[in-house]
Amino acid sequence: MSDAFDPKEYWEKRLSGNYDLHGVGLIEWGEGFNRWLYRVRRHSFLKTVRSMQKSWQDAHVLDIGSGTGFYLERWQELGAKEICGMDLTEVAVKQLQTKFPDVVIHQGDIGAETAPDLDADFDAISCMDVLFHIVDDEHYTHAFANISAMLKKDGLFIFSDSWLKGDDVHGVHIVHRSRVHVQEALKQAGFEVVDVYPMFVLLNAPVDSHNPLLRFWWWGLYQIAARYHRVGGLLAAAIYPLERLLLSMGRHDGPTTKVIVCRKVN
Repeated sequence: MSDAFDPKEYWEKRLSGNYDLHGVGLIEWGEGFNRWLYRVRRHSFLKTVRSMQKSWQDAHVLDIGSGTGFYLERWQELGAKEICGMDLTEVAVKQLQTKFPDVVIHQGDIGAETAPDLDADFDAISCMDVLFHIVDDEHYTHAFANISAMLKKDGLFIFSDSWLKGDDVHGVHIVHRSRVHVQEALKQAGFEVVDVYPMFVLLNAPVDSHNPLLRFWWWGLYQIAARYHRVGGLLAAAIYPLERLLLSMGRHDGPTTKVIVCRKVN
């Protein structure tokens, strides 16, 4: 499967046609639905990073897979002193260089055999909704090693992944990997897991749950939102307050994507 899939070609084509939250999100669902998804992502990311009780005013940070710059904006919101971005595609890099003139934007493949030469030791690196799109397991392992090589000792790595309780689930341009698989890649790269937070509860596919109600809910939502984008946007707006409430109800594993915080220990 991975031999037949060219990620750079796929993402160049996808972002050239849809350089917006629709293109980097759930592309079948329309921009209205995706805007609400990204409001949830903003909440989950900021809540996670702020829970570390760390001042970012002197921090040098890197966002990998910057796409439309959503997480570059989050680092600006957090007050990071020096922010860099990186993306696989030429289309994203050109757009980001225009949109963020004060941010250094690199082009590179984080899954390459060796780390991109950015000539910097970062205090923190974010890699959101990127790693599960690396369908080749060897490249996936390279990504963790490369990220580790670019971080200072005790630096923080914040990323999202499926973190499944069960076995890996392979798709064409996405692989939902087991937490055993992810933990092994992290360990090999010299990371320890600090914490895991749910990113979504209702507004993303329940890939880590066998609950029939959740699965039926997602199937029904897909049938409506993927066919009728305007209705999908209205549904997402209506669900958003409940999603925020569920995310605030204590710590729980979550049925779908998680935000994982790691520290480089060696």
